Amino acid sequence: MTIPKLISKEDFEKLMACIPSERDKLVVDLLFGTGCRISEVLGARAGDVDLDEGLLHLRSDRTKTRRYRAVLIPDRLLPPLRGWIEGREPQEWLFTGQRGGHLSPRRIRQIIAKAATEAGIQRIYGKSQDGRELGIVSPHTLRHLHAVTALDAGIPLNDLQAQLGHSSLSTTSVYLQADLGHRRRSYARAEF
Repeated sequence: MTIPKLISKEDFEKLMACIPSERDKLVVDLLFGTGCRISEVLGARAGDVDLDEGLLHLRSDRTKTRRYRAVLIPDRLLPPLRGWIEGREPQEWLFTGQRGGHLSPRRIRQIIAKAATEAGIQRIYGKSQDGRELGIVSPHTLRHLHAVTALDAGIPLNDLQAQLGHSSLSTTSVYLQADLGHRRRSYARAEF
């Protein structure tokens, strides 16, 4: 089995270059940098971010597995997060939408799809039940990219499992089976 919706880090950089809003860039960068699900990032409150420890605290009612987890935030994202959170009350949504609630997953999917098309990295892999074309670049693609990037960097599988919030190590191990092109690029960088 291969991971069908996988993009490269270079593609991610092209995607980021096509997102004009700082808020949206931060959301997309958090999705990749943490490996969180879109609902986990958009369901976070300002008080869930611990800038001193570099953690995003995901409450059990906001995760797919219904278990609390602390997610590591990459150091490079701490300064923009600090600026974003400054002046916000802890109970406020981390990313608010136009109507005062949290930013909607649908809106982020639209932003990512548009930026991926503009960047020339969107590829269609199928159609939805209602006939819409489905592109490979989505919020969940960024979770896949996080996982493969982490494994390439030598992150142990059990640490990746904890970061992603998988109940089973076998779920996480699917990322060990990236496509042949990805494997070829990884081996080209390796020194034996």
